[in-house]
Amino acid sequence: MIHAKKALRREVLQRLKAAAAADPAQLRSAALRKQLAPYLQQKELCVAIYAPLEHEVNLLPLMQEYPQHRFVFPLCLPGHKLRFHEVRDIAADMQPGAMNIPEPAPHTPAVAPQDIDLLIVPGVAFTHRGDRMGYGGGFYDRFLPLCPQAQVMALAFAEQMVDFIPTEPHDLRIENIITC
Repeated sequence: MIHAKKALRREVLQRLKAAAAADPAQLRSAALRKQLAPYLQQKELCVAIYAPLEHEVNLLPLMQEYPQHRFVFPLCLPGHKLRFHEVRDIAADMQPGAMNIPEPAPHTPAVAPQDIDLLIVPGVAFTHRGDRMGYGGGFYDRFLPLCPQAQVMALAFAEQMVDFIPTEPHDLRIENIITC
């Protein structure tokens, strides 16, 4: 199963990188953010997002589009664990982390999992039934049970949607996937 996941991950990442090169204006990310808009119409939410890699859906403009919400970002901890921190200004509150992926700076306040209202999960591949394949660390599979009150969703490009993902018992499903 591990080899099948690695092969699928490699295949989808190649498709994503090619598609990202063909969309330098990130119009597809903007289209997905527009589809997310109905979920962000409430007065105040604590929204968990992530700093995107160049081939991922860019959620950062949400911070300007919905200033009434608190936005929190993941910090990777030892043991493949996550802790989310509030970020108000990307330039001031984020710093390069593992693999040069931006993460919250030490001065940003930590947020309890039970305070998160909407959690947008990254991933490499998804199925229409909600199976998700991440990057292989299991960070979100460990974190999601800590916030059962949160509405969990993913935004995915068409290249990320596949018919089948080999899953293991610890792999959690994402009930709401927005795709284009």
